[in-house]
Amino acid sequence: MKEYPAVLRLEGKRCLVVGGGAVAERKIASLLEAGALVTVISPAATAAVEKWAEAGRITWHCGRYGEADHDYTKDKEGSDKGRPGTEASFYPDLSPYLIVFAATDNSQVNERVRTDADAAGKLVSSADKPDRGSLIVPAAVRRGKLTLAVSTSGASPALSAKIGRELQERYGPEYEIYLDFLAELRELVRSRVGDMPLRHELLRRLPSWRVLDRIAAGTYEAWRASLLDRLQAAQGSEEIFAAVWMEADQE
Repeated sequence: MKEYPAVLRLEGKRCLVVGGGAVAERKIASLLEAGALVTVISPAATAAVEKWAEAGRITWHCGRYGEADHDYTKDKEGSDKGRPGTEASFYPDLSPYLIVFAATDNSQVNERVRTDADAAGKLVSSADKPDRGSLIVPAAVRRGKLTLAVSTSGASPALSAKIGRELQERYGPEYEIYLDFLAELRELVRSRVGDMPLRHELLRRLPSWRVLDRIAAGTYEAWRASLLDRLQAAQGSEEIFAAVWMEADQE
């Protein structure tokens, strides 16, 4: 099956997680980190999920994911609640959600969630059968603005995790500092250099600078301060600014 890799920005977007165990907890934690608005349906939850619900960070419907042919009444959240005197079941309107996660320990429930989400035209991630969903969440390493993702298209999540651990060792915390520097200098170039070919050349050269070596050697902060001073002094023509820039890595 053909796939399209992408990075999603979920801040303020509604996502539904069906399940409240350890797997669901990891999904919820990642979604909260991304700023998503998370709704959870599960009859039980881990301590962390309960704390998030108590703190108002997520909406938790304590009950089972229901079936459309059950007798339901609407609750104030817009979900469907089971008949009084029975264990609550929830069959939510999926239209508000961008992504639906099937993350229970019951394969039949996960399959029903996946089928419902597909029918509603939603992206769906299936924890027990990732190759069946329309969204596969890759193993990821984050270093500030840097995100490295690995997917085996559902063939081996264990291998994805192994490669992810290797990347975590290869790309350490210094890359967060490095990416912040590149972002800072990129914005400076875009605001100060109007000549497009020159701007392109300057931006192309940035990753070749020995910034990581300076971070490792402990000389980065002094070098960065000196570089910024030199750039501020080159407030005249773009040619002077570019000349100082090109020389910056020759120290």
